[in-house]
Amino acid sequence: MNFTARVTQTSLLGLMLFASNPAATFALGQSNNPTAPTASHTQSPIETIQIANASTPQKLVSDFCVRKGQKVEHYYETSNFRIYLCYNKANQLYYYGVKKSNGSTIALRARSEEGTGYVAKNGAYDYIVTGASLSVYKNGKLFLEQRVIRSF
Repeated sequence: MNFTARVTQTSLLGLMLFASNPAATFALGQSNNPTAPTASHTQSPIETIQIANASTPQKLVSDFCVRKGQKVEHYYETSNFRIYLCYNKANQLYYYGVKKSNGSTIALRARSEEGTGYVAKNGAYDYIVTGASLSVYKNGKLFLEQRVIRSF
């Protein structure tokens, strides 16, 4: 069985949806834009799966740490932030908080605390992330709390 893929925003979005949810179904090559450029390459199902696997959320998270010469420990996502926990070559844990709205990033040394989760400190601020929430404390008082919507 062969698939013909159109290189359109619709099919790329479909591939991204497939990568984040392999159970999702969609039609490759369908576009609301009749003037969209098309690719004449016919892909086999194996090629299609390889494309989807190249951009799975887990791979994207791993790539974030690898670009820093580190290995991934964990990933958490809230409505406003992406939190990457990565180990460097000296086996030191780092917390990278990325704001979704503008891409600004904070990089802090972190530690794992039994029963608490991962903790990172930045002056008066304490960042605590668990499978349930991201909590930010300022001078010991809760400053921000957001529910974790995805983790792996």
